[in-house]
Amino acid sequence: MWWRKRGSLRQSIESDEGQITLTSGLFFVLFLSVLLIAQLQLEMFRSSSAYLEDALAASGLASAVVDIREYGYSHTVMIKHTDEAYEKYRSSLKVNLGLDDNWVGNNKNLISGKVKIENYTIYNVKGNMVEICRLDRGKQEVESGALGEICAPNGQEISHTGIYSEISFPVQGLFGIKLQAHKGKLVDIIGQE
Repeated sequence: MWWRKRGSLRQSIESDEGQITLTSGLFFVLFLSVLLIAQLQLEMFRSSSAYLEDALAASGLASAVVDIREYGYSHTVMIKHTDEAYEKYRSSLKVNLGLDDNWVGNNKNLISGKVKIENYTIYNVKGNMVEICRLDRGKQEVESGALGEICAPNGQEISHTGIYSEISFPVQGLFGIKLQAHKGKLVDIIGQE
């Protein structure tokens, strides 16, 4: 073949195809591994969220110390002893989440540090008025508003007496990534008519 230059070697197309196949295969394995790890991390966060939501609901309901005299007299559910309700919430939350005396969780997969109560609010509904009582480390703030105009921090409208609580805590993900998580829950207390 006289049209080919002398001294140039013929390139092998077959070896280039093999390298392309190998490279693209490794890329897809890496991509699928990253996708699988991300899905695993999301599932861990989902299960933690569901567990913590249940613990918040149980602790909120445990702290719902209803005034029986008021309920017997007017069939209105009211939480009058707010300090007592807050202390019951704290002790119930500590047990439900398995926290030690420093408020650090035993299960490091769910909670990898100290739990803080960010918000504890009691909403007492009487007639067309809502009394809002926020408790924060011994301080108590009381406000009032019209029924239908008041919403909890999570956006739910207040229609019955209830308790909203929110906690924050550190979460450790895969590869040592640490995040600060917040979880809040509103529990309604509805009496029988």
